[in-house]
Amino acid sequence: MAASAARGAVALRSSVGRTVAFVRKIPWTAASSELREHFSQFGHIRKCTVPFDKETGFHRGMGWIHFSSEEELQNAIQQENHIIDGVKVNIYYELSMSC
Repeated sequence: MAASAARGAVALRSSVGRTVAFVRKIPWTAASSELREHFSQFGHIRKCTVPFDKETGFHRGMGWIHFSSEEELQNAIQQENHIIDGVKVNIYYELSMSC
């Protein structure tokens, strides 16, 4: 029980002040424009990145969304279901220091 509480505290502490979300399970039919359109309902999107595989020409099914504020990011993460092109995508706080 204490271990799970500690993990939760680390995740919460790490997310404070962050404005970047990591999105997984993006359908291959969607591009950054669809992500931007969907997530703009939660606030201003500064940047939306969906990396492509140079060999296949398809994106990798993941991406990053840079919101203007932490509050906008929190609003998006609190929403339970994000459906893009009929597929439920997963959104998380981006915890790496590279963003």
